[in-house]
Amino acid sequence: MAEANETTAPEESTAEVTTETTDSPEQAQPQAGSEKEQGTDGSSEGQAVEYQAFSIPDGYTMDKAEASDLSDFAKEFNLSQEDAQKMVNKHFDYLSKNNVKLEALKSDQLGEWASEATADKEFGGANLSENMNGARKAMNSFSQPAVDANGKPILSSEGANKGQQMTEIEMLMNQSGWGNHPAMIRVFHRINQAMSEDKFVQGDMKPFVKAKSAAETMYPSMK
Repeated sequence: MAEANETTAPEESTAEVTTETTDSPEQAQPQAGSEKEQGTDGSSEGQAVEYQAFSIPDGYTMDKAEASDLSDFAKEFNLSQEDAQKMVNKHFDYLSKNNVKLEALKSDQLGEWASEATADKEFGGANLSENMNGARKAMNSFSQPAVDANGKPILSSEGANKGQQMTEIEMLMNQSGWGNHPAMIRVFHRINQAMSEDKFVQGDMKPFVKAKSAAETMYPSMK
């Protein structure tokens, strides 16, 4: 008998098949900075945020242009209403501290000028009070009386002149602080001295005299 040929079944392919898997919409996580990321106020980043009116500390004002600038700055960083208000609070906090520093510097400067005026050799010393009154008199002689918006006289609220009506130049000097500056006091002190001078100061000018001829000198009666 012929031997039967042994046959084997073909082997099944064992090659691995890879498939790509993608996250489902529920599993996908937005990247930082993407439009889907939610802001702290619940609004999507990248979307315009409309802010309510900010609270302003007493003694300060904010016009529409300033409020708009702050709102635009807050929108740039997608700040919530609460965070934007914190930013505004910090802004006015720095502003207040800066004003305190400026006032301290101004006070120190005025004190320094006052000390220099007191020790000035021309108008200071024992006659300071008298000379200051004279300088004030000269200053006010060339200025208009000060009145408020309703036309009422503005009175001095302190010092030896308390209750007296001020002048426009006097108010300007007090508000700016320049009334304490020795150079300014010296100018009006000298003006007061010039106004109070009771004698005529002869100048260097001499009258013109026509020269005489030799004949007029020898014979004065000859004409």
